[in-house]
Amino acid sequence: MAFDAGWSSRRLAARRDEAVRQLALLGVFTPGSLHETWSKCGKPTCHCATVGDLGHGPRLLWVRTERGKPKSRTIPPRMAAEVTAGVKAYQRFMDQVREISEINAVLAERELTLPGIAHGRNESGPAGQKGGSRH
Repeated sequence: MAFDAGWSSRRLAARRDEAVRQLALLGVFTPGSLHETWSKCGKPTCHCATVGDLGHGPRLLWVRTERGKPKSRTIPPRMAAEVTAGVKAYQRFMDQVREISEINAVLAERELTLPGIAHGRNESGPAGQKGGSRH
């Protein structure tokens, strides 16, 4: 969601607070994505060996990244609804986090452009003076 200059800071903060509140309502979520797959068994007498046949399936494949590496797993039909709901909740979670981050960036940018703050220095006190860093 894009937040233009027409959104007041108060409205942005209210929208951010609502997005944060909605995170708690998501419940259990499962990272990754789901894909329908078909495969061929390789037996020459099987129906899947026929030209144009999709093969065996569909199977539900859950794909995610674990420790920086892609990982996939076939989901048994009895768990398809549960995993699908979890992945959809994860997608909503990520959408909410992106929205919160965008709002925070807009609000931070506005704070940085307020009078008294120029080029990343607060000109109103000791920390804004050269050598005034408190690190």
